[in-house]
Amino acid sequence: MKRVIMLVLAAGACTQPATPPPPVKPGMTERQVVEVSDHRLPDRIIERTCGNETAAPFPCKIYVYDGAWREGRYHPKLSVVFEEVRGQWRVSQWL
Repeated sequence: MKRVIMLVLAAGACTQPATPPPPVKPGMTERQVVEVSDHRLPDRIIERTCGNETAAPFPCKIYVYDGAWREGRYHPKLSVVFEEVRGQWRVSQWL
C-alpha cells in the first residue's frame, strides 16, 4: 500500500510543473498586468501606504493572485505592487 501511495505522489509531482509568474515588468500599467496574466483578475486588491519606514511614504496598490490550479497547471502566488506615477498606477515591484 505504501508503494502505491508513493508512486501516485511521485507521478503527480512530475506531471505538471509549476508555471512561472507572468512576465511582469516595472512600469507596466494595471491593464498590461491583467493582459499578461491571461486576463486573470487578482483575488484581492489592497490599497495602503507603502514605504512607512522611509522618509517619503507613498500610496500603493497591491494585486494579490493566490496560488491556484488553472487549466491543469499550478500558478504560484504572486503579489504585484503598484505606485501612482503621474496619475497612473504603475508596477514598482512584485513578490
